[in-house]
Amino acid sequence: MATFWPQNLKEDFLDNTKDGTIYFSLGIGNELKQFLDAAKEGVIYFSLGTNVMSNELSKKLQETIIATFSQLPYKILWKFENDVLSNKPDNVKITKWAPQQDVLRHKNIKLFINQGGLQSLEEALFENVPMVVILFIADQKSNADKVKHKGLGQVLDWKTLSVDEFNTTIQEVIKNPIYKETIKKLASQIQDVPMKAVEKAAWWTEYVLRHKQTKHLKGPRIPIYQYYYLDVFVFLGVVISLLLLSVYYVLKCVKRCICGTSAENKNAINNYFGYKQFILVCYNYG
Repeated sequence: MATFWPQNLKEDFLDNTKDGTIYFSLGIGNELKQFLDAAKEGVIYFSLGTNVMSNELSKKLQETIIATFSQLPYKILWKFENDVLSNKPDNVKITKWAPQQDVLRHKNIKLFINQGGLQSLEEALFENVPMVVILFIADQKSNADKVKHKGLGQVLDWKTLSVDEFNTTIQEVIKNPIYKETIKKLASQIQDVPMKAVEKAAWWTEYVLRHKQTKHLKGPRIPIYQYYYLDVFVFLGVVISLLLLSVYYVLKCVKRCICGTSAENKNAINNYFGYKQFILVCYNYG
């Protein structure tokens, strides 16, 4: 089968498989590769994804992070959105963007500090890199909880982050082998599948070529009102309307009983008949 990719792109794509799983590599570039290769002491990759910008962190939080990194014996690769980082330590390299999975795949990466994004967690797990999650956004809390519960790393809160806590947590996750062992074990379990991605892609491609079409794989047609859940919305609208009407008439009945009864009935309610008789009066005047 003829292909029309540039030769270098084709070779990069075909070479980048791991245990039969295809991933697309953009390459890390010479400058970044030299930085990672030269860091024999190890590298910490720090990225907060696209929803949390490092250059928009508060001055206090940036100072805490910088002070912590300056105390570490490792190189730091920090995805930072500005060209310049004030008071940048010598062991820190900033970059506006990095091919994350290619970076995590490098042999010298010791730790991945991230914000708990699902894609970041998946890539760290796939490349067997322990994590420290700094939780910023509430909807990522469940991801962070899984990291801690599964023993894949530790979780910190940016609101209470201190230099001592940050430093201690980083050292714990890097130096304690249990985190690396746990993430390797979990990754092995996840990747142990009957058919690898390369084989599956080849099989389905050949399947389509053999049978010439895939109409028989499509699900049954459904009415447009079901496709857009219009029947569900109508049902919910009717139920809510009935509930609101019921509340309205109950309140109207109570109002009539309290404000519209005769003096004789009010006296009877207060002095003789009690609660049950009050309900009866409401019914009569409703």
